[in-house]
Amino acid sequence: MEIIRLNDLLQLTREEIDRTKIRFMVPSSGIDFNPNADAEDPSKQDKINLTDLVYNNEKKNFTDGVIAIGFIRIRDDYWLMTGIVKVIKDNGLAQPATAEYLTKKYNFRLVVRYHKNSQNGIRLAKGIIDDLEVIEVWNSDKTLNDKTFPGYKNVSVSYRELKKKLESSEWRTALRCRKGIYLITDKNTGKLYVGSAYGANGILGRWETYIKSGYDKNEVENGEYPNKNLRELVNEKGLSYIQDNFQYTILETFTDDVPDEYIIARESWWKEALQSRKFGYNAN
Repeated sequence: MEIIRLNDLLQLTREEIDRTKIRFMVPSSGIDFNPNADAEDPSKQDKINLTDLVYNNEKKNFTDGVIAIGFIRIRDDYWLMTGIVKVIKDNGLAQPATAEYLTKKYNFRLVVRYHKNSQNGIRLAKGIIDDLEVIEVWNSDKTLNDKTFPGYKNVSVSYRELKKKLESSEWRTALRCRKGIYLITDKNTGKLYVGSAYGANGILGRWETYIKSGYDKNEVENGEYPNKNLRELVNEKGLSYIQDNFQYTILETFTDDVPDEYIIARESWWKEALQSRKFGYNAN
């Protein structure tokens, strides 16, 4: 199948490409910048393209006439295009330039594959535009918030986020096809619960149970009931406490050929490493 490149869709002229810069925007806790989170809120998407994308910090990258294309990482080498704009007024350092959209046709819909091997977040388009391979153009009803699986190493979501994401076929498929070790964190108390998933539906099966009732009513492990403390928490404070305070994180994943005994041993190792028996919710 013939590869489709980014400019096959954008149709920029050679002169336009020469004055185009591509910005790969990634979250930074140091400056309280999280474009991925903002992208989930339609009311903040213009801010990403018309402010964050064309912000001039220590250098004037976005001067009059420059075309800017923005991307945010959705997983590994996959990037979602936020938009393409043209600078109409440079407002100086430590200020966003004034910009306008060239088109909004592909905003938050166009996914490309690109291996970013440079620390520089702003690149000249003429050097890399032919390396950006179009993977998918989302339908208008597909959004970053509830559709895209970020990769197993990047899963850490609240109860309500997880419940919504489990409506996505992409999330369900990804979680179903992996066994794993997961961590449940009570953000109110800091207490932890380490669990393992090695049944037919992988991590999906375990997390669907937790979403439904907050704990597993039927799980037995080595003749013991590991969900005792979670059950007591729900009985005492109700499922609403779980919904307000619990976060779900994947620690390790395994393919189907990995023996269950090995996964159980890794689960025990994590319980010891995180001291979730002594200070958390693990009862075994």
